[in-house]
Amino acid sequence: MVRLIFIVVLLIFAPNGANAADLWESKAGIEEQHENLQALPVVLKEKVVVSDEYIRLGDLFSGLDSETDGKVVAPAPALGKEAILTAEWLKKLAKTNKINWVPADEKVSVKVRREAYEINEKEIKKVLIQELKAQGLPENADLFIQSGSLPVLVPIKASWRLDCVQTEYNSYRRTFDAKLDLIVNGEKQDTLHFVGKVQVYISVPVAKQDLKAGQIITKDDIQMNNIVQETGRRRIEPIKIEDLIGKEVKRSIRAGQDISQNDVREQVMVEKGKLITLNFTKGGIMLSAKGKALENGGLGDTVRVMNIQSKSVIQGTVTGPETVSISPARGKL
Repeated sequence: MVRLIFIVVLLIFAPNGANAADLWESKAGIEEQHENLQALPVVLKEKVVVSDEYIRLGDLFSGLDSETDGKVVAPAPALGKEAILTAEWLKKLAKTNKINWVPADEKVSVKVRREAYEINEKEIKKVLIQELKAQGLPENADLFIQSGSLPVLVPIKASWRLDCVQTEYNSYRRTFDAKLDLIVNGEKQDTLHFVGKVQVYISVPVAKQDLKAGQIITKDDIQMNNIVQETGRRRIEPIKIEDLIGKEVKRSIRAGQDISQNDVREQVMVEKGKLITLNFTKGGIMLSAKGKALENGGLGDTVRVMNIQSKSVIQGTVTGPETVSISPARGKL
């Protein structure tokens, strides 16, 4: 209690403008403390990443004052590249700038990397495709860059664009040749040259798994895939999944193989060699007889059949399971 009263008295009777810290620290003491802060240990950074075109002292050392921290000491490496600063170089740098630091041994070094943004292939192809479409490039085409000015690097946070200077599309050979100007922050930095092939894709149904001859296709058996339409490849007519569901597979199809109309047929309703019903309509009267199918047929197919009783061979239309209708124009039962 007595100690608390003593502190309060000191505060009350302190000289005007003074505070509690002034009672215990002299001006000289404060200045000495400030100097000690400036003399904090300087530490070398092991890995350095710079975003602009210069290396500064503050990039290499921590513990410097604000004035020394921003001093430029060397050009930065090229965009995306690295440079190794040796112990001897760092020692001379510290001595020149009166920095209280020496390397522990000759193996000390700093790796400095210049940060960069890489304009990827997708961004480059987007510009090229837009330009080449005016020269006949198909909508369903993609570009394969075989050679060119890659990688394309620009400074971090820089504004950039690619301007087409010259483009050529060869539809017969399916090749392209293009030159683009790289504009960075409003100024031309380089002219880029790209050469490559054009890949034209088509969307086709393919088998998800192996399909056997005679199998009826369901929606779980097929899917649409984009495949490259290679030069010389047999022409594939556009076909939808809906056009295949319910159809019968003519011959075995491997998983991943594309399916065309020639690979399927209507589900067989009349099977070769099996007994069937023959219908014949004339004058509003329908006559029926037993027959034998001489070939397979799906709904709506025209097939040859034989009347078992008369042994005559005629043609009819498959109208249902194991049923063939004979029109008057094709003969009599």
